Amino acid sequence: MTAFSDAAAEDYDGRIARMAPGYTLALELVTALARCRFPEDARVLLAGSGTGTELLALAAAGPGWRFTAVEPSPAMMASARGKIAAAGLDHRVTFVEAMLDEAPPEPHDAAVSALVLHFIPDDGAKAGFMAALAARLAPRAPLLLTDFAAFDLPDGCYDRWLLDRGVEAEVVARAADWRRRVWQPVTPERVRGLAASAGFEDVRPFFQALGFHGLLASRADA
Repeated sequence: MTAFSDAAAEDYDGRIARMAPGYTLALELVTALARCRFPEDARVLLAGSGTGTELLALAAAGPGWRFTAVEPSPAMMASARGKIAAAGLDHRVTFVEAMLDEAPPEPHDAAVSALVLHFIPDDGAKAGFMAALAARLAPRAPLLLTDFAAFDLPDGCYDRWLLDRGVEAEVVARAADWRRRVWQPVTPERVRGLAASAGFEDVRPFFQALGFHGLLASRADA
């Protein structure tokens, strides 16, 4: 199952930029770190490639990179395919419409997972997702991961931020209900522990805006 319906995919790009604190900056940091850490001819795994926004940004940042874009939502995948075709990048992207653990296990030189982990329950599924990432990476390959974590922040600060930037109160209330019902955040310490248990090392933060954060890690030697 995926948390996104076909209808949700239609306005995802505008909604995520409006509703996720620091989304544009986080994407800029991901691409900058990728240019620092990914080999020039890297085969890059995108775990939860969504509508293709991150894919387009990374393709522009690394002209020699090739991508495996894994996404379980048909509507998200259709949007990404359209963006990539319009940009003339079809020859650099292999699309896999599946859950990550169902994707081919070929090793990649690097991986990116953007805003996926907090949708996965911490009942063994989060650990499974991290293990599936590690299983598809070569030794010492870098991972760039962003998600929403359970930081110790004052109650209501995220909703206050949304209201202060002009998001309608009704939309804020619906978003709060969505988070309560669908999101499965854990603490940053728990995310680092899951990464370490899956075979990642040197896990370090590179971004935080309210509850949204980014981590850089490396696949340990086999």
